[in-house]
Amino acid sequence: MDSVRDQKADALALDILHLARNTLMVRFRFLDRGLGQLDFLRTDRVLFGTDGRHILYDPWHILNVYREESDAVTHDLLHSLLHLVYRHPFVGTDIDRELWGLCCDIAVEQTLLDLGLHTAKEAAQFEILTLLTKELGTLTAERIYHFLSTQTFGPAEFERWQTAFAADQHGPWFGMDEDAAADANMDLEIIWQDISRRMQTELENFSENGNILAQQLRTLNRPRQSLTAFLRRFGRAGEIMHISEEEFDLNYYTYGLFLYGNIPMVEPLEYREDRLIRDFVIAIDTSGSVRGEVVQSFVQYAYDILSQRDSFFSRTNLHIIQCDDRIREDVKITCPEDFEAYISNMIILGLGETDFRPVFRRVEDLLAAGEFSDLRGLLYFTDGKGAFPAQKPSFETALVLHTNGFEEPPVPLWAMKMTITEDEILEHKYD
Repeated sequence: MDSVRDQKADALALDILHLARNTLMVRFRFLDRGLGQLDFLRTDRVLFGTDGRHILYDPWHILNVYREESDAVTHDLLHSLLHLVYRHPFVGTDIDRELWGLCCDIAVEQTLLDLGLHTAKEAAQFEILTLLTKELGTLTAERIYHFLSTQTFGPAEFERWQTAFAADQHGPWFGMDEDAAADANMDLEIIWQDISRRMQTELENFSENGNILAQQLRTLNRPRQSLTAFLRRFGRAGEIMHISEEEFDLNYYTYGLFLYGNIPMVEPLEYREDRLIRDFVIAIDTSGSVRGEVVQSFVQYAYDILSQRDSFFSRTNLHIIQCDDRIREDVKITCPEDFEAYISNMIILGLGETDFRPVFRRVEDLLAAGEFSDLRGLLYFTDGKGAFPAQKPSFETALVLHTNGFEEPPVPLWAMKMTITEDEILEHKYD
């Protein structure tokens, strides 16, 4: 290759990239911090992409894209930036990289269309976005990935989807580019988490809360709650057989062994006090607005908690109630083995309208019949879209609201609540 020709191409490509960055900064003020974080770095290994520190580019690729569609470079630059803002590159190593990349591209392209950045691919994208929105409602990379991983794609169809949404290459996410090796002291995920949160704040200050970008950032950056800790609010003090490391002094123990010949001066305490759950009710909203796989994932998590020896007493009085607009099932669980059998044979019943009041009446009836000696409360897993009792019940109530992350339904003031997105449930990100 002619080095002079390459130098001219690189200079022209850099001019185009700087023009694209300036265009975005003028049009979208909230992007300045993110765009300022990325330097442009020429490379022969990537046509266009980002490693979290740079925008990596091949000059000839930039020139070809610009010649075909002058606004496409601006579009592609924001495409790569949004991957970082949405923290798409920071995923586990066991993920299907090709499928994950497609899902990230779909989520980003929907945002770009909402922001008014149109390309020649828009018609092909619209067909697929309409299909996914009808199936999933809110589109996030995690939700799309979970859905598409259950579908069968032929190579031609998968390639058609990739062609419709691809704007950059994702190899640098996984350390492909050696020319841009990470600084060992640089935690990119924390940096982009901070940029993402600052961007959310600026969008809220600009009163731009209604667009997809603002909604996605609100969901992505919302405070996380621990469902395990939330459940422990319903526990009461109880002793479990377990060495109490807090109260056991190893010095006295080893000194006794030394002084008296294998006779310790103090034995380790074989119990400790903790907050445990014995009498409890879990209600599951099985109305038509609730997806079955979300319910099953949550119930599996409840089983995981129940199976932990430091969460429940060895014998438990737990009722699991399925309800849509009426009680569909009430199963009594007395031990982890009962719960395991329940999960193995679980069938979701209902799928009708939503009414929470029958569950509250059922629990009041169980209390009146002496079913519970020390009821700690009711945990209701629901999307919150239904009728609640007008009056506060005689027992504590906690609502685990699973949402699309964009909206949260109003709930009674007398109920504790924890919000968790469907993505977190399906990906088992509870704590």
